[in-house]
Amino acid sequence: MGDLKSIWKIVAKNWYIVLLLAAFSYSVGLFYSFRLTDVYAARTQILLKSFDEYQPNSIISDNEGSVSSTYKSYVDNSNQMRVIKSYDLIEKSIRRMKLDVSYFIQGRVRLTEIYEGTPFEVNVLKINPVFYEKDFRFRVLDTQHFELSYSKGDSAIVLKCDFDKELVNPDFRILVRKAGEINRQTVKSLSFINYIFKIHSLSTLVYRCMSAMDVENPDYTNVLQVTLEDPIPKRAEELLDTIAHVYIENTLQQRFDINRNTLVYINRQMDTVVDILNNIEDTLQLYKEKHGILDLSREEQDYFDKLSGYDRQKSNYQLNISALDALEDYVIQNKDPEFLPPNIYVDINDNFLLKNVSDLYNMQIERNAGLTSATNKNLAIQGIDKKIELSKKDILVYIGNSRIAIQSRIKDLEDEMNKYIANIQTIPEKQRGLMNIQRRQKVNEDLYIFLLQKRANTVIAKAGIIPLTKVIETSRSMGLVKPNRTRIILGFVGVGLLISFIIVFIRVAFYDKIESVDELKQKTELPIVGEILHNRMMKELTIPVETDPKSPISESFRTIRTNLQYLAPDSKGAKVIVITSNNPGEGKTFCSINLASIFSKAGKKVLLLELDLHKPRVQKGLNITSDKGISTILIGKDDIASCVKNTQIENLDAILSGPIPPNASELLLSDNMRRIFEFGRQHYDYVVVDTPPVGLISDALVLMQLADISLFVLNTKFAFREAIANAHEIVNVNKLVNFAFILNGVKRKKSKYYYNRYAYGYGYGGRYGYGYGAYKAYGGHGYGYGNNGYGDPPTQEKKS
Repeated sequence: MGDLKSIWKIVAKNWYIVLLLAAFSYSVGLFYSFRLTDVYAARTQILLKSFDEYQPNSIISDNEGSVSSTYKSYVDNSNQMRVIKSYDLIEKSIRRMKLDVSYFIQGRVRLTEIYEGTPFEVNVLKINPVFYEKDFRFRVLDTQHFELSYSKGDSAIVLKCDFDKELVNPDFRILVRKAGEINRQTVKSLSFINYIFKIHSLSTLVYRCMSAMDVENPDYTNVLQVTLEDPIPKRAEELLDTIAHVYIENTLQQRFDINRNTLVYINRQMDTVVDILNNIEDTLQLYKEKHGILDLSREEQDYFDKLSGYDRQKSNYQLNISALDALEDYVIQNKDPEFLPPNIYVDINDNFLLKNVSDLYNMQIERNAGLTSATNKNLAIQGIDKKIELSKKDILVYIGNSRIAIQSRIKDLEDEMNKYIANIQTIPEKQRGLMNIQRRQKVNEDLYIFLLQKRANTVIAKAGIIPLTKVIETSRSMGLVKPNRTRIILGFVGVGLLISFIIVFIRVAFYDKIESVDELKQKTELPIVGEILHNRMMKELTIPVETDPKSPISESFRTIRTNLQYLAPDSKGAKVIVITSNNPGEGKTFCSINLASIFSKAGKKVLLLELDLHKPRVQKGLNITSDKGISTILIGKDDIASCVKNTQIENLDAILSGPIPPNASELLLSDNMRRIFEFGRQHYDYVVVDTPPVGLISDALVLMQLADISLFVLNTKFAFREAIANAHEIVNVNKLVNFAFILNGVKRKKSKYYYNRYAYGYGYGGRYGYGYGAYKAYGGHGYGYGNNGYGDPPTQEKKS
């Protein structure tokens, strides 16, 4: 239950902060969101095809080499997403739409941009970059003239210009064209409209568009979804369409460029191949001329035929030599008595040798015939032998000569054969060189034919080039996308609530003021003798207990008086009451004067001491002055009795501060200070002491040591935790007893008793009203006194 009361107290004390800040934040958020420019979005979709398509066995990629093509792979969409947001593509689109000038209408609260329907058009020919994004104010004067104003540095420039005529000055060169809306019927209404136009740099527009554009690629598709945000929905749609068309044109132009570059490359290669073929033909001709080549295969056959003939002749000659050798052996060995020569000699076509051999054979026949009838010693036989011997010698000599002649012929044949063999051996080298040249010629001829075919294919493919991309969904507006005014307003309200909660937290944690006795009870265990209702007379140091004894504030002091009678019951003689506060302005002097007055009203003799020697104010409240007092007593200049002043209030005397001394704190430590207190105890029932604020000056601490009761005045304006903590520290450090609080400046609604019951108490007359107030004051802190327990004795009350 206590926690709920604490929470309710916090809410009750701070609800207006939360409400005001929330209302203020709502208003600021509403105004801020109203001034924000509406931003719309447009979206388009582009279908992509693969740029990796190719035609097998073709030097031409994609479908440019042939009418038919084979789809190869899925396009690299991440590259195309970057392409569509590229600077050059967006720049080309913006140039095409002529978006370098923006038009606005100045309203009372905000500036509204317009895209269509402007009665004029600004063409920027040249401009100083300093004037980019600057406001140019435009006003129609009549059907032929307009007024243009702009700022240059600290000066304002106003120009009266003509429509459809170049405006040239050192800052810019522009041409303002008149639209059809400017005529005699509309010029009057248009002259009241304040137009503004801004000229943008192209780079600024491009980067602004890039930041407002978003390109997405749905998974597993070749579709690009392009979204563009813009304050004007139609401009967003048209710009998206333009970007899509420029993108498609670029892809198509790229394909034409590839086709054109391919033709250029093919023609260049064909020219190169023609030059190579001409060079090869010249090389072939020089090679044949150098090596004397007409028909290399026929020459080769002729060489082989002649070499074969020579070889056959050589074989015949060698056979003849063999025959001669065999005949020579036969002739020399003479083994055959019948002289039958070897049959090989018949192959020798030599008449001389054939005749001699035939003669030798005949002589041998003749000899053999003679031996049938004679012996070897026969002279005829011996004569035949001599003839045979001579014939053999001739034959042998002839065989030797014939051999030499044949061998000579063989050598000649071998020389001829070696010559032809050498010629034959040169043929492969010639043939290889010729074949190399012919092979190069053949390769270049094939390449030339290939390039001719490909050039024909490329020319044909150019007619069949179509875009690989296409728009599958034209741009359309998605409506308003931002600002989300509801979210903005809620955000402002949320921030306001957060700030208010922070303020409330700081107030509760550091600046939580005590506004009622109940709140003070929760912060301290020290006694609380009463509360004093808030009254404007406190600043004027009036004495309401004297001037208005039936007022609620007078009743507050009666309650305090009653409670103080029970605070120091064991004190002997007069009670010394020291009154101080933590800060100036808390009402301690007001309480001192009125408390002393309320005691005097009860028939008690009271002495009021003005011991705030730094800033004395009691004399102002009592409306008396004196050139002597506490300060002169303490320095020994005057005695105590001579400084006592009677006041307009019965039974109330006062000793004023006297002249303000320079060393007031040191004077309070003198023995004369104790004598003043002893004087008061001897001659009065109560001594009320007004002291300086203890939070600033320590004088009150010295005086509290001499007092019976110490009262600490807390004003609800300054009753923070630090003040209570300071009071607790004073009590603990100085070991004070009979220390109590007075809560000053309590609002009526915070005072349960006076706010709810005061009228009822006074309805029964003075005695019962005072007694009821005293008896029931603040939860039992006071219980009344006097003969009947209801308040002041009747006799005393009548006096007052």
